[in-house]
Amino acid sequence: MHERAADSGVRARWGRVWFGYRANAMMLWVGRRALWLGYFFVWWGAVWFFVCVPGARRASGAYLDRVRGKRGCLRRGWDSYRHMVTYGYLLLDRAVMLSGPGHGFEVVREGMEQLHAAAEAAGEEGMVVLTAHFGNAEAAMPLLAGKMGTVLRERKIHVVMWQDMGDATERFHARTRRMMKGMEVISTTDALRAGVKIIAALRAGGVVGMRADRRLEGKTVGVALLGGKVELPAGPFVAAALTGAPVVSVYTCRLGYRKYGCLIGVGGGWRRYGEGSGGSREERVERAARDYAAGLEEMIRKYPLQWGNFYDLWAG
Repeated sequence: MHERAADSGVRARWGRVWFGYRANAMMLWVGRRALWLGYFFVWWGAVWFFVCVPGARRASGAYLDRVRGKRGCLRRGWDSYRHMVTYGYLLLDRAVMLSGPGHGFEVVREGMEQLHAAAEAAGEEGMVVLTAHFGNAEAAMPLLAGKMGTVLRERKIHVVMWQDMGDATERFHARTRRMMKGMEVISTTDALRAGVKIIAALRAGGVVGMRADRRLEGKTVGVALLGGKVELPAGPFVAAALTGAPVVSVYTCRLGYRKYGCLIGVGGGWRRYGEGSGGSREERVERAARDYAAGLEEMIRKYPLQWGNFYDLWAG
């Protein structure tokens, strides 16, 4: 499982890089030729993580308790193992899907009218697309860009994500994610610089896609999620409040073997949180975060094994 962070404290929270880019390259090679065989390796890899990364196993169990209630020890362990397997499937599918247009995945899109309406409302302004470490998040923008015609093609598309080009694994991903060609990556390795770039991109009329469920450093905003309070990164919601750009939530969920659903407008359609929407800036930021959390919880309850969170988010 691959997640990077800006410092040792964040790495301790969200996890470290396992096995390096060679394992990623091997799995992509296998997945492009025999996806079912790649899944076979995922099952065995999940056994290793289940046994050797007890912190992730415990966090998965605690999270699934919130969704499914208390379960017996065996059922709880089995569900956590399936959670790890599903995450492995998603990582492999993501690598194959982003490697080129001939990936062979079927994608069902729901709610395209929400995206069209948000883009029309934006006019010459920018637009915010929010998602999470859920399903196949990185595939959302390439999938949407290919179906939005001139609405998106005339706008610069920016994807906010961790990208440290000094790391061999990150360089490998940058080379192989051919479906993201032409999109500008705003790296969160420097949170302050990323924030400035996000605001500038929105004011220039760009589309900015970002995940808003995982805080690294800096200001946070508290929201209710699955019966407890969590702290989300304030940055995405501050950007929405400062610029007034239309905000739409998009989730790309695995529906089966080589089949995904791209769900647009989750949580009640698109919204604005600029000055004209009422309230102080702090109130608008909090409202944006609450709306986002409500949509995320909706997706979690539908597809609990597809949220790639193996840290106790409720512990602070």
